Amino acid sequence: MKHRKLTLTPRFIAFLLVVCVVFALWAYFAQEQKFAEIREQRTALEERKSELEAEAQRIEYMIEYATSEEYKIQFAREKLGMVLPDDIKFDIVD
Repeated sequence: MKHRKLTLTPRFIAFLLVVCVVFALWAYFAQEQKFAEIREQRTALEERKSELEAEAQRIEYMIEYATSEEYKIQFAREKLGMVLPDDIKFDIVD
């Protein structure tokens, strides 16, 4: 049996080069697509973070206001019908 010697012909080298270039382009575009998805997710997460920070700031303000003297006076007047010593209370009857 006669063994055929493997020779690197210019045609075979060109074929390997084309296969390598196609694979490299495929890998590049696959990574670009994945990076685009990650950028979109990052943008969405940054927007959500901003929303949550704004909500946390609003809640922090509400807590601070709820413990203030001003709120206690307003609550006593509106909900409990109380007045300060110098106030005049009017009861309107329909």
